[in-house]
Amino acid sequence: SVNDLTVKQWDESYGNIYSSFIDEGVETIMVGHMLLPHYVKYFNPTIKDEDILPASLSKEVLTNLLREKLSFNGMVVTDATAMIGYNVALPRSQAIPLSIENGCDMILFNKDIDEDYTFMKKGLENGLLSLERLNEAVLRILATKMANGVFENKKPLNEIDVVGCKEHQELAYQCASKAITLVKNKQDILPITPQKYKNIRLYHLTDTSKGGFKESGSQKKIEDYLNDLGFNVDVYDENQLDFHEIFETGVSYLKDKYDLVIYVADFDTASNYTVRRVEWIKLMAANAPWFVQDIPTLFISLANPYHLLDVPMIKTYINGYSHNDVVIQSLVNKLVGKEKFVGVSPVDAFCGKWDTKR
Repeated sequence: SVNDLTVKQWDESYGNIYSSFIDEGVETIMVGHMLLPHYVKYFNPTIKDEDILPASLSKEVLTNLLREKLSFNGMVVTDATAMIGYNVALPRSQAIPLSIENGCDMILFNKDIDEDYTFMKKGLENGLLSLERLNEAVLRILATKMANGVFENKKPLNEIDVVGCKEHQELAYQCASKAITLVKNKQDILPITPQKYKNIRLYHLTDTSKGGFKESGSQKKIEDYLNDLGFNVDVYDENQLDFHEIFETGVSYLKDKYDLVIYVADFDTASNYTVRRVEWIKLMAANAPWFVQDIPTLFISLANPYHLLDVPMIKTYINGYSHNDVVIQSLVNKLVGKEKFVGVSPVDAFCGKWDTKR
């Protein structure tokens, strides 16, 4: 990607942020693979456009900007070197040693670690990497480890040091409970009870692909909790489409069967999935909420907070931000009125659109 900000614009935005971190004593900075053409040309006015390198490989960014202008003396780490932006800039045999020569101190992630080690060694032999710069990088790595007590004798683990201990679980639940946000509440359906909404149709909307880096999901689904609380939950199975329902029935058919409809969207928003749209079943959009004016319907997103863009007709919309166990537990407690919704949206969940707010 390309950051097209001018030098002045960068200094007044990102530059202020980095300067603040550095003044506060941040020990390490990870440098991404985006290009900063205006800053590179500021330090190197004669450089050709085709020779501008990503920040993780750029001497102008790593040394002239980060080390000299911003006075950062901590450890600099590349972003993941398996990424496209890194590999398409230079042959990898050059990129690996030049990352260190031009100002990084440590490589993050490899393709073939033995091959990358060979590239680094050959870079040292053929002059792409100087011994002086290599020693400087190693010294910064060792200093960072020493500053964080890596070489000291560690105390024995106690309960709080164990990931997943009781204290961690309680803290995770508190975070989830404070985060979950009731974004839109235009119909009086919350809290839900078995007396009012005994029979529920539930739609799971999720990825069909297996890409990205997705966290482990909840071991118990929303329908499990709701069934335990006395609701009758019918989960829509898109692999077993009911053609009678799709082609031959109207709203009365659904109203007779269900008191409430719940959508649970869990679209991966991790690496390479930064823009996601809800995709409906191609056959007549069979799982789309066409019945919202006749049956109470609420939509829950467990990941991407921008789904209102695709379901502006939804009157009750909730963002959960994650699909782990504590989020699911707290979410159900809020749905049934055991907890209040206190989360405040950190983004414009209405996506700047007028129709999402109706």
